[in-house]
Amino acid sequence: MQLVRERPPGFGGVERVAHGLATERGGCVYFMRQPRAKGPEPLGVSYRRHALPAVTAGKVLMPLPSFNLMRLLSSRQPLLVHLPCPTVLVLLVLARVIHPSRVLWVYWHAFLSPRSGLGGSMERLYQRLALRVVRSMDVITTSPSLLEALESEGVERLHQLPCALPAETEAACTRLWQQRVPQRQHATASVIAIARLDSYKRIDWLIDAVAASPAVRILQVIGDGPDRTRLEALARSCLRPDQQAVFHGRLGEAAKLQQLAMATALVLPADRCNEAFGIVQLEAMACGIPAIAFDLPRSGMHWVSALPALAWSGKPSELAAILQRLLVSEELQQQASAQARERYDAHFAVKRWRRDLHAIVTSRC
Repeated sequence: MQLVRERPPGFGGVERVAHGLATERGGCVYFMRQPRAKGPEPLGVSYRRHALPAVTAGKVLMPLPSFNLMRLLSSRQPLLVHLPCPTVLVLLVLARVIHPSRVLWVYWHAFLSPRSGLGGSMERLYQRLALRVVRSMDVITTSPSLLEALESEGVERLHQLPCALPAETEAACTRLWQQRVPQRQHATASVIAIARLDSYKRIDWLIDAVAASPAVRILQVIGDGPDRTRLEALARSCLRPDQQAVFHGRLGEAAKLQQLAMATALVLPADRCNEAFGIVQLEAMACGIPAIAFDLPRSGMHWVSALPALAWSGKPSELAAILQRLLVSEELQQQASAQARERYDAHFAVKRWRRDLHAIVTSRC
């Protein structure tokens, strides 16, 4: 059994991880919130999903009494919960209290960067409580950076399992990678970002960096969100006459991968450790696209897509320089492209993920 905030497969990394685990291991997934976007499922679903009725108070979900909630808490089946989420943490504690011997696992996806004000104080309190609760449990996390940070907080039973793409997505990316080499000969120098258009994704920083990189001709932005209108206006005001920004909105999986496969580089410019591992980085690397991300404390983004050919500080102030260095050199582009796919195969391929998942599960049997 799994418990996650939003219904998988969704579009975020946490939901995609829950989807991948359920697809591979079976079982069922309990969730509290429907996806914001309406429309068909982005990926095929072969497992059972159970909604937990909940009401929203600010940004906090409050589950209502229901048969599904009773079934989740009263079961003795092993339970894997996905953090961060205050409500999920509360339900984890209740599951422990009701059945102290129940096998409980925690998937720690990210640390939070608390905001200022009352909201930030609540986030700091949540994170302190979460770290205290999980110390006695088996905790899975996604990168060496998060593993070390959790070790420093006293968590002992730790397992590393990087995120993975669904097998069908990996296959589609591999086909695009195989087709990409001849297509790249006449491709326009372009940068792509795939993200919810919200404040901490820092697409505004990416627009500034593109404007300061003469070699970049096109900025492709895939995704939607509350900041879209502001970001479109910023791009119109900042980019040079020989540059273009295209805001596609939300695309289906196939259309998204087609756009991604024609880019020179993907940038994940999030500025907080709330973003700890980008699924879009894996999609890019599987297509042979170098992915560029900042090096932030308690985040694995930079580790995920770090390449020898594109060694850089990971500082936001140097994003424009690394984009310029990459886009002016066809030789460097070819080298980074090959290294991106090699790194994907070595660390994140589905066959490796399955092997590592099996080793984690059997280690506690």
